[in-house]
Amino acid sequence: MRNLIYLVWIGLFVLGCSKEDSADPMPVTPPPILEIGEMNLEIPENNKDCETGTITQDKAEVEFKWKAAPNATKYELQVTDIQEAKATKFPDIVGTKKTISLSRGKSYSWTITAANTGTKTVTSAQWKFYLSGEGKANRAPNAAKAISPVPGSTISANAAGNVKFDWLAQDPDSDVLSYTIRIDTLSASTQKYAGNSFDTKNPFYEVKLQPGKIYYWSVVVKDQSIAVKSDVFTFKLK
Repeated sequence: MRNLIYLVWIGLFVLGCSKEDSADPMPVTPPPILEIGEMNLEIPENNKDCETGTITQDKAEVEFKWKAAPNATKYELQVTDIQEAKATKFPDIVGTKKTISLSRGKSYSWTITAANTGTKTVTSAQWKFYLSGEGKANRAPNAAKAISPVPGSTISANAAGNVKFDWLAQDPDSDVLSYTIRIDTLSASTQKYAGNSFDTKNPFYEVKLQPGKIYYWSVVVKDQSIAVKSDVFTFKLK
């Protein structure tokens, strides 16, 4: 009898342990990743003609500041030397300001990209400023903006069978400007651009093109010493 009671007790103990061991752990739900809010820049001010910074010979320490974006945990500052079309990125900034050393006597643009632990990011508007140099310095022209053909449009040639290109270009020093327009098509076999460049002293140019093709065009704006290339614009000719 004593042995029987002992065996029953051992059996209950084993069953209890097995049930407890086989229980699945409760799944842990990760917290939701919130959407990043709007980005706003503060300084250097947009289109400021004479930012100075803390000067050291031909360099200046320039402070960049922006407002915190809701739900962002880090930021990336991108500063572009407009004359050289060279962009430099400063990633993983935890706060809302960053001081960097820049060459004086040049025009710059800058943006901020906000991020968190998710995959989405939010990028601010692009602001521009001129960093003052020694005395009067020549500033880079602004990149040309397409007027016609409207980017992404489908157009027909004019009555003369030509396509007229118009663009807007300005110079902060009011220098006399000249232009080089490049017009390309994209080869379906090699995926390479092929086309021609044309020089002009006017912010427009008219040329005969083959219909039924997609064209890509850009403009280099030049003052007395600085050349700035525009974005590449595209259109289809009927």
